[in-house]
Amino acid sequence: MTYLDWASTSPPDASLLAGAAEAASQFYANPSSGHALGAAARAELERIRGRLAAALGAGPGRVVLTSGGSEADAIVLLSALRAQDRLRASGLSKRLRVVTTEIEHPAVHEQARLLQSLGLELVYLYPRADGRVDPAELAEAVTRETVLVAVMAVNNETGAVQPLAELARALAAASAALGTKPPRFHADAVQALGKLEFRPAELGISSAAFSAHKIRGPRGSGALWMQGELEPLAVGGGQEEGTRPGTESLQGAWAFAGAAEKALSSLAERREAALALEARLISGLASIPGALPLPLGRGPGDARYSPFILSAAFPGLSGEVLARALSDSGIAVSTGSACSSNARRKGRRVLEAMGLQPELAFSSIRVSWGELTGGGDIDAFLEAASTLYKKLKA
Repeated sequence: MTYLDWASTSPPDASLLAGAAEAASQFYANPSSGHALGAAARAELERIRGRLAAALGAGPGRVVLTSGGSEADAIVLLSALRAQDRLRASGLSKRLRVVTTEIEHPAVHEQARLLQSLGLELVYLYPRADGRVDPAELAEAVTRETVLVAVMAVNNETGAVQPLAELARALAAASAALGTKPPRFHADAVQALGKLEFRPAELGISSAAFSAHKIRGPRGSGALWMQGELEPLAVGGGQEEGTRPGTESLQGAWAFAGAAEKALSSLAERREAALALEARLISGLASIPGALPLPLGRGPGDARYSPFILSAAFPGLSGEVLARALSDSGIAVSTGSACSSNARRKGRRVLEAMGLQPELAFSSIRVSWGELTGGGDIDAFLEAASTLYKKLKA
């Protein structure tokens, strides 16, 4: 098939999978074991962690190995429950506040709803029509009880790049005006790694979640970069300095580090190629009567968006119907996050939160690409989409 669903997952790099298998065979002992083989595995794991930290541009702070971006997000969000519990234990009845956005990936959006159901106050920020959050609105949402702010780096449906540095400055200023320390500022950076310059320590954020399988690494491997102390909800054997219990996946971390190194070493070239594909796609959509790039008015090379992701509306035709028809024609696209089940029941939360008319959101699909994508893949999509749209639209 013509694969244009890289935002869901990327084709794995076979050389990284082979290297990971070799690492697993060579360093098979538990890194927490006290014998010589365990010590060798621990030394190798820490060497890999250092490689990954360097590739992530982590700077000050530490890298916690996780099973993926969703777990990294969950560690941070669920730590708010421990903070609320400490307040209750001290006899205080006030509710701590969590501020996030209505356009987050389900890994954050659904965890935030869970926090609300367990007694925390939850505030959702809505983006502007361009899909980006206004720093002034974040500042207004901050109170003395705000314990956590979570805003994703790059939206997984629209490609909107959030102004994290500006948001961090607004958060710091609002907190100073209140006479409090800034709350933890977390970013889901799964769609940022390998797609744009992203050095978390330079952005003013406190933590960031990453995933290997978005950059041709293996599924089941991720990382949490964090500064400061964090009290996790899940406990166990004390691995990862107590932040993430469970025996570490040395082979997963090995492949993740390799994938991150490869992605960052060719970032400029890959972005240049992605920009060319983005321009080709947007130009092609303009030749299909009725088709629209989303957000409305998005043009080629707009720095507000990742050049690796584009949503498009085909008014008068359900996005799910078009995606299935494209699949039958050998083109793989999606209607949004693969982690959002039962999309019909949930609607198109991200697009509608931007103020997009429901009928346009309903008719949208997401196209995403990567380093193996060529111009012929975009042309194949455009040809199939044009033919199917004429045939199927109401």
